[in-house]
Amino acid sequence: MIPRSRSLTKILVPLALLLPALVVGPGCGSSQQAEIDSLNETNSRMRYERDSVMSANKRLMQQVEALASENRVLSARATDLEVQLREKDAVPPMVAAPTMSSDPGSAYAEALAQYRKLDFSGAMKSFEALLQKGVRDDLADNCHYWIGECLYGMGKYSDAVHHFETTLGYASSEKKDDSMLMIANCHAAMGNKGAAKDWYNKMITSYPASPYLKRAQEKLNALG
Repeated sequence: MIPRSRSLTKILVPLALLLPALVVGPGCGSSQQAEIDSLNETNSRMRYERDSVMSANKRLMQQVEALASENRVLSARATDLEVQLREKDAVPPMVAAPTMSSDPGSAYAEALAQYRKLDFSGAMKSFEALLQKGVRDDLADNCHYWIGECLYGMGKYSDAVHHFETTLGYASSEKKDDSMLMIANCHAAMGNKGAAKDWYNKMITSYPASPYLKRAQEKLNALG
């Protein structure tokens, strides 16, 4: 029979060996968990900061795009328009050719040339002079459109909207899709996101064959 003292020794020795593990173990686990929690918190903060920077960058890009000149119209289209106007205003062979100052077609072409040189103030005055002379509707609507473009180029978006909307009032204007796009651009530049989206959608729905359809869709998507 084993003495009681030896039996107790066999039991107490393993317990003594386990005590350090029981004491140290939980402490190590808590330290590791704290490090993991700290890393998770750091990662979450970094993701938040990254998303914030990306959102701010996106907003800045939208504003720059809205404020920047979009080339307003394709140069080829402007050239075609000038040719068409000259053909419409061509003087019969038996009639003396009018001077530049009295020829609406020539005056219009000169105003467009001023606009292409980014002389917005000068071009606007030239288009306004044509309107004051009482040019016919198929030229007056274009004058209002380009006055709107000049104002847009000068950052006077609210005034520009007025002239683009005036262009839309002409029954047979060829500048209606252009005007809708520019009205939307003006509202986007002024921070009127809802109005801008409405006008982009209106332009896309009303003129699905417009050469500006893709541009309008891209701008609409950028607004979110």
